[in-house]
Amino acid sequence: MAVQTAELNLLGYDLEQELSLSCSLMNISRGHCTIKVRPIDVMTFKNDGNIEISIDRPVMKAEVCICKKRFSELCHLLNNDANRPVTVIMMLSAPLSVNLAGDLLISSAAKLTIVDLSWIIPLK
Repeated sequence: MAVQTAELNLLGYDLEQELSLSCSLMNISRGHCTIKVRPIDVMTFKNDGNIEISIDRPVMKAEVCICKKRFSELCHLLNNDANRPVTVIMMLSAPLSVNLAGDLLISSAAKLTIVDLSWIIPLK
C-alpha cells in the first residue's frame, strides 16, 4: 500500500494519539485502505492488528497497535519530506486472490489478522 496522507489525531481531553493513514493499494486495482495506528503500553499488550475487507465497496479498514516507542519513531519518520510515498506491507493471516485485471476476488466480507507489518520509508 502506498500512503497518500498521514495525520496525527489527538483524541479526547487526554489527547490520546492515533495515526490515521489513507493508502492506495498497489497490487489490487481500484482499492483503498484506511489504517489507524495506535500506541500501546508494551508491558501489557503485544503488537496487534486486523483488517476488515468489505464486499460492497473497494475500501479496507485496518487497525494496528504498536508499542509507544515504535509509534513515536514512526510519527517522526512519516514527517520527513520525500519524493516517493511511504509503502506499507501487510502480511495477513490468509491470502487474498486477485484476477488478471487486478480485482479482488472475495465472496463475502472478511476480517483478517495482520500477522506482520513492514514499512518502506524513502529517505531522499
